Amino acid sequence: MKEEDRELIVRAQAGDETAYRTLLSKYERAVFNICLKMVRDREEARDLAQDAFIKVFSMLERYNPSYAFSNWLFKITSNLCIDKMRKRKIDTLPMDEPIKGQKGEYERQYASPSPTPDKVLMRKEKMKMLGRAIEELPPHYRIMIVLRHQENLSYEEIAETLEVPLGTVKARIHRAREMLKTRLDGEDFF
Repeated sequence: MKEEDRELIVRAQAGDETAYRTLLSKYERAVFNICLKMVRDREEARDLAQDAFIKVFSMLERYNPSYAFSNWLFKITSNLCIDKMRKRKIDTLPMDEPIKGQKGEYERQYASPSPTPDKVLMRKEKMKMLGRAIEELPPHYRIMIVLRHQENLSYEEIAETLEVPLGTVKARIHRAREMLKTRLDGEDFF
């Protein structure tokens, strides 16, 4: 664990509010991003991120310093997201639905390496299909895909974060990719 985190945790365990705030500001964005990628709703992601920090700070005395604080925090965060997803079906909006603004509707635009309209349209359709396919994955596979491909964690970091064996991480990522390939019927995403 980073020495800075270790010192902050010891101070936070002793009731130092400045240490709490420092830990919060240090990991706030990463926790929010994990929540947002899991639930795909900004307000709900904010609520879940706040719940994650409340839970972490209330359980801080149980933290085992032999593990990285960030991994412990991310595990609690991912578990909260999975629990939330199990309780309800997530409503999503298609990626090509217009954005409603004060001056009317605006078409969503996505950066493309190729400026041709047909390639842009094909990419939008593929991303829409991929997003739906990821959302349909069981939560224990979805979290693997999110942590690996959206948070760019290594297999080892995922194993440590979720407290599962490395072999389980590799197997679940492989199975998740196979499920996605099956659902996407041979589309080339990987």
